[in-house]
Amino acid sequence: MRSMILALTLAGFAACVLGEPANAAKTKMGCEIGKQVWSGSEGKCVPGKSKYSGKTASKSAKKKKEKN
Repeated sequence: MRSMILALTLAGFAACVLGEPANAAKTKMGCEIGKQVWSGSEGKCVPGKSKYSGKTASKSAKKKKEKN
C-alpha cells in the first residue's frame, strides 16, 4: 500500500514537471533574449535585436593577441 502511494505521488510530480512548456530565456527586464529589446521611451519590450549582440571578439583574434 505504501509503495503504491509513493508510486502515485512520484508519477503525479513527474507529470506536473514534464507537462509544463519550457520557458524562454529572459533578460532582467523580462524581454526574450534574441527576440526582444527594452525600449526606455515606450517602457516595455519591443521586437528587435540588441545592438551589442555581435560585438565580441572571435577566438582566433584572442589567440593572436596572446601570442604577441
